Amino acid sequence: MELDNFPEKPGVYLMKNNGVVIYVGKAKNLKRRVSSYFNRHHEDNKTKELVKNIENIDYIICNSELDALILENNLIKKYNPKFNILLKDKKTYPYLKISKEKFPKLSITRSTKDLDEGKGEYYGPYPFGGINLKKTLLNLLKIRDCNRDMEKIYDRPCLRYYMKTCLGPCKYKNIDEEYNKNIEILRKILKGNGQEVIKDLEEKMKIAGKNMEFERAIVYREQKNKIEMTLKNQIIDMGRDLDEDTFTFIVENERCFIYGFNIREGKILGNQSIEIDLKNKIYENINRDILFSYYEKFPIPKEIILSEIYSDDKEVIEEYLTLKKKKKVQVTIPKAGRKKELLNMTFKNLLEFIERYYLKKDIVEEGLKKLYNKLNLKKFPIRIECFDISNIQGKDAVASMSVALWGKSSKKNYRKFKIRSKDTPDDFQMMREVIERRYGKLDKKDFPDLILIDGGLGQINAVGKILEDLDKLQYIDLISIAKKEELIFKYGESEPYIFSHRDESLKILQRLRDEAHRFGITYHRLLRSKRIISSQLDEVEGIGPKRRELLLKKYGSVEKIKKVTVEELSEVIPEKIAINLKKKLQGD
Repeated sequence: MELDNFPEKPGVYLMKNNGVVIYVGKAKNLKRRVSSYFNRHHEDNKTKELVKNIENIDYIICNSELDALILENNLIKKYNPKFNILLKDKKTYPYLKISKEKFPKLSITRSTKDLDEGKGEYYGPYPFGGINLKKTLLNLLKIRDCNRDMEKIYDRPCLRYYMKTCLGPCKYKNIDEEYNKNIEILRKILKGNGQEVIKDLEEKMKIAGKNMEFERAIVYREQKNKIEMTLKNQIIDMGRDLDEDTFTFIVENERCFIYGFNIREGKILGNQSIEIDLKNKIYENINRDILFSYYEKFPIPKEIILSEIYSDDKEVIEEYLTLKKKKKVQVTIPKAGRKKELLNMTFKNLLEFIERYYLKKDIVEEGLKKLYNKLNLKKFPIRIECFDISNIQGKDAVASMSVALWGKSSKKNYRKFKIRSKDTPDDFQMMREVIERRYGKLDKKDFPDLILIDGGLGQINAVGKILEDLDKLQYIDLISIAKKEELIFKYGESEPYIFSHRDESLKILQRLRDEAHRFGITYHRLLRSKRIISSQLDEVEGIGPKRRELLLKKYGSVEKIKKVTVEELSEVIPEKIAINLKKKLQGD
């Protein structure tokens, strides 16, 4: 398990032992959460036992924490994992139910045993605010929620009728037309199609405002706001009648990467990630061929959600899969809404799947092997050091060095350099200073196998000359990567090497170059922030190096110092100086 490759995104993770899911969890930050199982000491025996049994961890990225919360619930019910002890009961998140009877009622159900489609229509789940939503809809549409028998005629309606929050179908049976209209409006709202209801409420709110009925206008506004909240897409689980698949794929380096979600009964109950070797394969229409091959292996749903690349093949695909399934199959190519968001989420997971594939040890090693052979390097590039030394000049000039070991970032080996050259150093001065500081006294046994420079022929020739002057070039190879066309130059050769933009060899260098730049920018901003703070503090009488250091240590920035009171500052520096400091900063 390579935890460094986990994304810092919300999602759900599945811990497995011998292919069996033993634990499902959710996370706001997948990398941080999953790493915590392995880099902390756990007191409870259950967690220790879980960690001991983990052989593999899979994950699904979600658009939000809420999506992750709902998906986690679905997957726990599907896999019934051994270590999800506290979630093995019969409860689920709240669903709103419209009963199938004369004068249907609206109710909330939590038990999975109650989700019987023969008895009602189910919408949700609603992890947050389900009860308030139900209350709002009951009052708005005057729908019942009682247990009275609608086949009977009662002597008097219930209290809600007199409160004008129910039409009273228990007593009055001639209201069925109005009542059923309200039920249809309820369905629209719960299915996310309640814009006309919102417009109607907005109109009522305006009329109430013009008539000076402000309390009534506030009620309409609150109802409108609550209904708008229900229309926000919950793409993980929405409507029990959904039977959909999403399907996406990308072809790279004679490989096809496929990713899809399986939505059954309105829930994401699974995901498929497949890699196919297309080498020596012949195909006429890769879009159709890949899709049809996929559904030779997997069940065909009622609806398949596809991207725009399938626009020309939509009718053919529907006809073919309908014949194969012997039931109507619908192909949807969404432009907006819940299905578009679901397709976007599928595509995010596809890109993550591809990234994980290329970060596998054998794939990375294959990329390094290609670098070694194509560039005719002296050594196999196990350790590569990359410099970003020409992008930040003037005040607070810095340089940075990122390091890759076996093609993967080794952050503990990164180095940063504060440029010491005075009088606004130029690129060449900066290069000479950094290269000399890094390699001038370095023992040859500690040299990297390859040095990478961000730049073209000019930059690589300048660095090569410096290494020659140091008599160090004999131990290593020097290459550069030019940003515009991503061409690779090797020192001593004028013609560039061209790699495919999808080639793992190039991606290794790109990742390392981008890391060096990111690391350098971060360091530059830190120095710049400290300099600005120091210059402002130095202008205040009574603040010298020691007090300045105390203030920086406690508050970190001038903006934070501006927000604290004189009393708080007086805990660090004398009150008189604190008053002068606040005056100075307020003047700025």
